[in-house]
Amino acid sequence: MTNNEDDVKSAQAEGGNGNTKLPAALRHARIMSAFEKDGFVSITSLAEELGVSGMTVRRDLDLLGKRGLLERTHGGAVAAGQMVYDEDEPAFEQRMRRNAAEKSTIAQAAAKLVAPGESVGLDVGTSILALATELAPRKDLRVFTNNLRVGMQMAEGNSSVYILGGQVRVPEFSVIGPQAIEGLKSHFLDRVFLGVSGIDANGLYDYSPEDTEVKRAFVESGGCVVVLCDSSKFGRRALSRIVSLDRINILITDAEPPQDLAQALAEAGVQTIIAG
Repeated sequence: MTNNEDDVKSAQAEGGNGNTKLPAALRHARIMSAFEKDGFVSITSLAEELGVSGMTVRRDLDLLGKRGLLERTHGGAVAAGQMVYDEDEPAFEQRMRRNAAEKSTIAQAAAKLVAPGESVGLDVGTSILALATELAPRKDLRVFTNNLRVGMQMAEGNSSVYILGGQVRVPEFSVIGPQAIEGLKSHFLDRVFLGVSGIDANGLYDYSPEDTEVKRAFVESGGCVVVLCDSSKFGRRALSRIVSLDRINILITDAEPPQDLAQALAEAGVQTIIAG
């Protein structure tokens, strides 16, 4: 069967009579253009953007994969030969156990950056929770967070702790929504710390679109933006792109980034700190 016949078959399967909102060839062009923007595509987002079913998107991705134009992943695809794309968010307890020693080392290095009397923003994530453990004994900080776990950890210490308002997202126990975002807009924070699900030359990524919106608000409110990221997340992408590398100031990790990422960080003016 030729490629054109595959395209027609895909279109007929979607509409039953071959009448679809977009011809298969145009859908494929739109899918490939998405790689130029984000470097990956998810089935859910493509189905919504193209106005077709998830089944049609899967067939399109399978066809493009056979042509060697992309590599299929669970829930989507990445450009041929590129990095891993994670769509499903692992359980919090599982992430807590993963690379725990590295996260602790990163947190210790991050805590040393916090000067006396600073106002600090703490985002969600297991690395940020490790940082909260390091900062909890401090008496001189004003801490703003949308992370209920971090709030409880810091409240056991001596610094002033402010929890952003909004909806609680379980099981992360993050506070999300417009109230949290508006709360950050009314404050300037000396330093904010972000957790991420992945990082590559195109920027930072997270599993949750809702958490990502609050992360961006932290970036806007921070005088210095610090990202905590262990090396297992190099070259990984997730559903939501947070910001590009030039929006952050410091990356703290546990190993030297690969050459392409190191070059992108240097070009973006990001200081890289190798903890330990």
